[in-house]
Amino acid sequence: MHPDLKTRHRLFVQASQSYAVADRAWRIGLRNARSLVPIAVSSKVSTLGAPGSRIRKLYEDREKALQRFQVAHVKFDIARARIAQQQ
Repeated sequence: MHPDLKTRHRLFVQASQSYAVADRAWRIGLRNARSLVPIAVSSKVSTLGAPGSRIRKLYEDREKALQRFQVAHVKFDIARARIAQQQ
């Protein structure tokens, strides 16, 4: 790998791993939340998506990780194209 791409590639890999961790946590949290809904339909359903809820935080963390992953991917592609043009 070209030395100038190593930093972008490392950032891309770290963002990918961060997204995978956040996505897994969100899916597990969602699975746990779904198991709560039938038991307490009236009291817990409205709090699942509330601004301070655990599920909302997991979802927002996942979205931020996804955005970082997408930006890292674009930057890596741009760096790769720039290196290809130089050669």
